[in-house]
Amino acid sequence: MLKNKKLIITILLLIIFTAVLWWFIGQRDNSENAETSAYRYQLVECSSIISTLEGVGTVQPVNSYTVKALVTGEVLSAPFKEGDMIDAGQLLYQIDAGRAQNSYNLAQLNLQEAESEIADLSVTAPANGQVVTIHCEVGDSVNVGSQLVYLRDRETMLLEAPFKADEAKQLQVGQTAEVIMESSGQHIAGVIKEISSVEQVSAGGVLTYKVTIEMENPGSLQEGDWAAVEAGGFVSVRSGLLEYNWSEQVLAKAAGDVAEILVAEGDNVKQGQALLRLSDENIQNDLRRAQIELDNAKAALADYTITSPIAGTVIEKKFNQGDTIDSNNNASEMAVIYDMSKLEFVMNVDELDIGLIKVGQPVQVVADALGGQEFTGYVSKISIKGNSSNGVTTYPITVTLDEFGALLPGMNINAEVVLQQAEDVLVVPMNAISRGQMLLVEGTDGEPSDLPGYSWRQVELGMNDDYYVEVLSGVQEGERIAIPTNSN
Repeated sequence: MLKNKKLIITILLLIIFTAVLWWFIGQRDNSENAETSAYRYQLVECSSIISTLEGVGTVQPVNSYTVKALVTGEVLSAPFKEGDMIDAGQLLYQIDAGRAQNSYNLAQLNLQEAESEIADLSVTAPANGQVVTIHCEVGDSVNVGSQLVYLRDRETMLLEAPFKADEAKQLQVGQTAEVIMESSGQHIAGVIKEISSVEQVSAGGVLTYKVTIEMENPGSLQEGDWAAVEAGGFVSVRSGLLEYNWSEQVLAKAAGDVAEILVAEGDNVKQGQALLRLSDENIQNDLRRAQIELDNAKAALADYTITSPIAGTVIEKKFNQGDTIDSNNNASEMAVIYDMSKLEFVMNVDELDIGLIKVGQPVQVVADALGGQEFTGYVSKISIKGNSSNGVTTYPITVTLDEFGALLPGMNINAEVVLQQAEDVLVVPMNAISRGQMLLVEGTDGEPSDLPGYSWRQVELGMNDDYYVEVLSGVQEGERIAIPTNSN
């Protein structure tokens, strides 16, 4: 009995020891399995990686214009229809401009009158001559009719002498003549300028005609000298007095102050040459006022002729010939024109990605309305005016489509921009990276980790997409890495 009891106790002890041993082994295995199941393992490999940005938008014409009337009146003509292709500057509407035309015509007349008054402030020579006397000085105030400058032509002299009527009838205008000076007997060549048709009776009762001779002044002739004339073999009945060919007192045509004298006494001047200049602030203000009124009237008149500022397609036409337009309400919207040479849309880009967007960058576009048809556009504009909301700033970019098939304005599209792209580079899953830029790599070449056989290694990262990131340095192709299974 004693031996059997000892055997039973020994067996029980063995059973208890075995159970405890298996319990410890199980706990160890469970710990190892739990540690192992917290990771999944993968080899570092080469692959392609593309970083893209997705967005949505609504396509619109590259340019559009809503034709609006700024005036009220009847439409006289509207030579276009919906669907027409029109050129920039093409006539769309002609509106009755009766009153505006009258205002413009009146403004033109007012300007012409003001310009005429301004012209009177500039005093010019009425003919070629010599300045004999200047009757004013700078700063003088003059009135209309005031004598300003006395001019005369001293280079040409005239002599009027009577010839017997029967002799005068034998003379002709343009015929040469000879002037004989009484004081010196000097003979000076001349030309018959005029033969009077009115008979006169001389002191001896002889019928005569006056004959006018024109001659060049050799310099010695003076107005008031006496001379006789011989022409065609005939001699004048008596002598006549020499006169200057022309002389005139230049009078002021406008009141004002003498602002500038442009000639001096003794100067020879040509017809139309400026002699002096008057100034009058009121007249000058009238000119400026008239010019402004004409400009305003011209602009107002132009509003009655409506042309298209862009080339494009007429999408909508609201008014036709004979309709009356009222610019004081919304009915003044007369037509809508789309420039359909290109389409464009706007999409917003996060501030973290905007630096990767460049003008000219290609954009892939998908239109669900056309069964997923794809198009290629390009970034045509990047706005630097951002929009902030909930602590995030986005920047609008404009994408242009040169080729857009059956796309119509107003259709919604999905867009994708390739930000970065690389071929045959080392990549690892995004969730393999932790602790900054650390990667859990098989081996002991790195910082110790809690996972047996693996250590933390510092790596340099490059571009990434939604799932993978490029590794520039720190690991080699084919190395085994551990990825925490609880990471996203």
